[in-house]
Amino acid sequence: MIHTVNHSVTNDNGVQQNIIIEPVLHQSAGHELNSTGLYKLYKGGSEGEVTLFELQPIAPEIGESVPLLDDKKNPDYLGQIQFNNNSEWQYSEGVLSVYEQQQVVEFIKNTNS
Repeated sequence: MIHTVNHSVTNDNGVQQNIIIEPVLHQSAGHELNSTGLYKLYKGGSEGEVTLFELQPIAPEIGESVPLLDDKKNPDYLGQIQFNNNSEWQYSEGVLSVYEQQQVVEFIKNTNS
């Protein structure tokens, strides 16, 4: 998955919420974007695909001199999921329940297969 997407998950109380899943990408020497296995998670809005520019201001080196918001200070930041080469995963820096984490992981695996 190389695009940022909104995905709906059900929390432990049965309430649906949208989560933005943003893949962290690496640009190869051939200028291709490749997955790093890291996905950052944010509180989502309406359904559908979103872009990074809807989440944060343009980076200072690209446009206006606006500092980026550190994820840990961002109230919409829900943590990150890191996959290794064996499809094992680890969730960190957030507050999602195990049930919510499993739904996000299943979505990412199905999207990448």
